[in-house]
Amino acid sequence: MKSFLMLAFWAFCFVSLQAQSEQTLFNNTKVRGGFGGPIFTYGQIKGNRGFGAGGGGGMVFNQTMIGAFGHGEMFSIERPGTNNASLALGYGGLWLGYSIPTRKAVHGYASLKIGAGGVGISEQDIWWDDDTDFDDYDAALLVLVPEVGVELNVCHWMRLAGTVGYRYVDGFQGALGLDQNAFNAPVFGLTMRFGWFGHRAEKSEVPQR
Repeated sequence: MKSFLMLAFWAFCFVSLQAQSEQTLFNNTKVRGGFGGPIFTYGQIKGNRGFGAGGGGGMVFNQTMIGAFGHGEMFSIERPGTNNASLALGYGGLWLGYSIPTRKAVHGYASLKIGAGGVGISEQDIWWDDDTDFDDYDAALLVLVPEVGVELNVCHWMRLAGTVGYRYVDGFQGALGLDQNAFNAPVFGLTMRFGWFGHRAEKSEVPQR
């Protein structure tokens, strides 16, 4: 036991010394600007269509971005033999993204949303009743949404991205005839970002291809 503790101690000391000169992800990264804007989505759960809206913002580091977001999706659930019901998914959290290359008018775009949220249910159909009230159902969900797509530099202060992603929800117990994996499905998104993205490079910088 003593030998193991001594070995662990010296290993810790060695790692600590190495960390003093270790390079990190943000060593040579410059803050280029910041942004904010709305997010819109369309998706289905077991054939039931739904639309979502939300927003987010963050900081731009070279070609990457780090920020936060909040999003809500509502679905009309078809129930044969009875009235349709509604299901709402709300979540928010960390938003990571990457654009390749940022100075091209049209370029590739990738994003990962990592959030926590909850589900609400209603016995009314959201498409016919604007005053639908949702009752809390599951309030401790993990939501992951990786997505890829194409982003357009509309102007120096606006970007528009169309994406295809996959919504993964862990913790849903099932409701309104839907199973636990009902939310795990493709999702299509439209994201608008307004702000400053560091388009105009300094003369000393080498232009990207």
